[in-house]
This record gives sequence, structure tokens and C-alpha cells, in this order.
Amino acid sequence: MIMGGRQPVRALEDFRKRGGGDSGWRGLIVLDRDHHPEPEATAASPEDLAGEPGLELFVWGLRHIESYLLVPSAIRRLAAGFEGVERLDSLIAAELGVDGQGHAKRFLGTGGSLSEALGTDLRAGEIARAMRADELHADVRVLLTRIGALSGVTLPQPEVVIRRS
Repeated sequence: MIMGGRQPVRALEDFRKRGGGDSGWRGLIVLDRDHHPEPEATAASPEDLAGEPGLELFVWGLRHIESYLLVPSAIRRLAAGFEGVERLDSLIAAELGVDGQGHAKRFLGTGGSLSEALGTDLRAGEIARAMRADELHADVRVLLTRIGALSGVTLPQPEVVIRRS
């Protein structure tokens, strides 16, 4: 459920309204880091939610969730054939800056510098679908693992079989 507004207390209240952990519910609150200097700096701290059985908090390490889409190879694959694609490498490098993060919302958003250069908008979902598994940021892998664990889905582990003769 998308709550918006970086208000984990609203998610906590909704979780409780539905019966919470005592009813067998499990939940994961996912927040953008936004302008907060540390991933843990939230409107409701992890300590505020720690006593809530079945509810976890995940804060993206990068400023915006869109930052995880600033993957030059995926953008290049998706932008192939559009006008301005020849300027794409320099545009991406300029936007990513020295820290490699840039301001993803401004770059990828409607009317942003990427859409201006290409003459069309590339939607966030399109970029995500163009990404290969090996291009996923470590934070994304951690979140997907948590979602899988909370949903009861686990990745198959290597199986070791010892045979005795």
C-alpha cells in the first residue's frame, strides 16, 4: 500500500487497524531517505516501531528510490534509437556527478534533462524493466530478500548431498 509523505506512523496505524502482528499480519514499511543525512533518520525511528510485532522498517540508503534507476547501461539499452542518444553518455556522466548519485528525480522525471535530450520521457518502470539482475543495487537486493522472507518465499540454496559407498 502506498501511503506517501514519508509518514511511517500512518503505516503503523494502518497495520494495527488491520489487526497487526497479533492477527498474523507481517508488514514492511519502505521509506525514501529524502533529505535526511542518515538512512535511519525518519519521522518514526526504528525504535518507535521496534515493539510492533510483525512490522519492519526499511529506509533506502540513497536519497530517492529513483536513484536506483541511474544505471547507465540500462538507460542506454532503453534509449537506443531515440534522438539525442549520442549525447546520452555525457549527459548521464554529468548528472551522476562525482558521488555517482546525482538528483534522480530531476534527471528522470517528466520534462527532466533525460527526456529533454531524448525528446521523449523514459518512465521509471521502463528503466527498471530494462535492468538486468546483475545491475541491481545492493540495497534493492536486500529489500527483495526481506520481501521474500516476509512473504514466505525463499531463494533456493545450494543443495549438498553426501553419498557414502
